[in-house]
Amino acid sequence: MVIDAVIFDLYGTLVDIWTDEWDLSTYQILSQYLTYFDITVRPEELAAKYQEKTANHMLEHPGPYGEIDVFRVFEEILAEGLGRQPERNLVIWLARLFRSLTRRRFGLFEDTLPALESLKQSYRLGVVSDAQWVFSEPEICTLGLDHYFDTIVLSSRYFIRKPDPQIYAHALKAMWLQPSQALYVGNDPNEDVPGPQALGMPVVLIDRYGNCGSSPAPVIHDLRQLPEVISQSER
Repeated sequence: MVIDAVIFDLYGTLVDIWTDEWDLSTYQILSQYLTYFDITVRPEELAAKYQEKTANHMLEHPGPYGEIDVFRVFEEILAEGLGRQPERNLVIWLARLFRSLTRRRFGLFEDTLPALESLKQSYRLGVVSDAQWVFSEPEICTLGLDHYFDTIVLSSRYFIRKPDPQIYAHALKAMWLQPSQALYVGNDPNEDVPGPQALGMPVVLIDRYGNCGSSPAPVIHDLRQLPEVISQSER
């Protein structure tokens, strides 16, 4: 087996994040913000609208691994309040304000950049992640990760989530790779293993806290172990 590329999951693997979308204070601030656009909506009503519209959009993409584009959720909320189609930039601003208010922890794991710097010297790098583009694309840039990756595949761009093999196939196609040429690195045995393995991609799980237990794939405890793991597999 010769590995030409390493493809990563994003959140929980490269990025340490915790969000809380249930805190009513988030919707109180958004409600105040919307008054500048002559939109009056109570925080409780706004929270209910967000949850209802998210659920409705999921119905448009049925199946166990359907995904939504949350940009469209905020677009509908604004359209109802304004009585017209909102400007794209306003939708993006509202969505990203929401995200910033829900983030409780956000940053890189200490092994992320050293591992990427080392791997970039010998392998092409990519991302396949369950993520909303309207949040994640600027977050990737904010954290200084964008220049490491040849390809970034986010579930909200394709309306399909892991572990469906199709989302990984999009990255392989973009990188002109056969499944056996790309190693996938994730942190969730249920989400990050079945899809790649169904295509014939090798998988490694990162388990920094000893939570994986019995694992269906090889486990490492630090991303800086990856070059040696790849070297051993190729031998």
